[in-house]
Amino acid sequence: RQVQEGQVMLTPQEEFWKGDFGDQYVDRCGGINWRARVPFWRSIMELTKPESILEVGCNVGANMNAIREATRDVWPLALWGVDINQAAIEEAGNAGHSVVQASLFDLKQEWPEDGFEFDLVATVGVLIHVAPEDLGRAMDSIISVSNRYVLAVEYADEVEVEVDYRGHAQRLWRRPFGRLYQERGLSMV
Repeated sequence: RQVQEGQVMLTPQEEFWKGDFGDQYVDRCGGINWRARVPFWRSIMELTKPESILEVGCNVGANMNAIREATRDVWPLALWGVDINQAAIEEAGNAGHSVVQASLFDLKQEWPEDGFEFDLVATVGVLIHVAPEDLGRAMDSIISVSNRYVLAVEYADEVEVEVDYRGHAQRLWRRPFGRLYQERGLSMV
């Protein structure tokens, strides 16, 4: 990321998701059956027992809906989402979620060191869209706001493989995310 005259320049991938393509993605996500995700999130909640969660790249809030449902009768939960796309943030906010429009690279700025850290920070199909040269910085940003667990629900592969994404190059990569997080000092659970 570059700074030009006091302004932060977005990465090409952030520009892509913040703009028209991201808006189209928001439209495509409107019909997601989030209820089908509740059993998955219930199992994650039982394993991690978080009191606070941040979903990075929350889009319209489908996972947040499922998390809210999975924890409804169990315990109170501080649940936040962050996304680069304004239309996504508006929809997630309209669904009653606490959301912030920000870059995944700026998480510590949104939740500073002396502020709140989350028991669980999750990405679901987000890190796959981060360029190789920016991935380490993105993962470090995610780790910086977690005080306990990081969950990466991403397309995995043994090595980094670029994949064409709806006719666009340099927009999706499969990677060994577990190993990459372990190289950053995290342990697998």
